[in-house]
Amino acid sequence: MNKDSDKIIIREYKIEDIEEISTIVTRNLFEVNIKDYGEEMMKEHAKSFSKENILHSHIEKREKVYVAIKEGEVVGTAGIAKPWNNNPGEYWILTVFVKPENHGQGIGKKLIEKVEEYAKSIEAKKLVIPASITGNEFYYKLGYTYKDNKKELNEEQMYIMEKML
Repeated sequence: MNKDSDKIIIREYKIEDIEEISTIVTRNLFEVNIKDYGEEMMKEHAKSFSKENILHSHIEKREKVYVAIKEGEVVGTAGIAKPWNNNPGEYWILTVFVKPENHGQGIGKKLIEKVEEYAKSIEAKKLVIPASITGNEFYYKLGYTYKDNKKELNEEQMYIMEKML
């Protein structure tokens, strides 16, 4: 683990983190994911990550939402949610983003480890991640595999990846 990630604190989000979470997500959409998905798709996707939508559509529907703190500043986020298909023991990791200038510092890995730790504490059996074209290799390195061992994009242009706990 690099020295930068040793200085990272992972905690549950607070209401005052919403604006920073929104900024982190939208910056990633327009600075990173846009390369794989194009401007129109990112503009549409970004609408759901306004401060209001993050609070009402994302955070309220999550089991837990975490933020990564570095030097007192929110630099990343990740959430875990019960699946909409009511599959017992299955949980989804959603909205995993790190400030672009903090990529490669181990922050995303620490966020995933925290979510996995929580999932184990609630006796989740499987974690599922809808991984972007940009992010799928990151999750693969953390032990996630492609659903049905097929690396193929779904209709939303995401790879569905899984990890048994």
